[in-house]
Amino acid sequence: MNGFISTFFVCLITCGIFTFLFAGLILSNIWYITIVVAFLLAVAITIYMNQETRIEELEKKMEELSNNKQD
Repeated sequence: MNGFISTFFVCLITCGIFTFLFAGLILSNIWYITIVVAFLLAVAITIYMNQETRIEELEKKMEELSNNKQD
């Protein structure tokens, strides 16, 4: 959960900067859209990072199993 919160705040800051630079004059609900986009981006990044961690763990287990079968 700690990783998600930090990812969310980084995404929130990044989306806020881009919102003010590119869409500040066009949209009326800037903060709402920025928070929603940052949240969705943070969810996607967190899922990707967790998948990568799980894949690495599975690779280690597969390597251990193959080493045990060879012995």
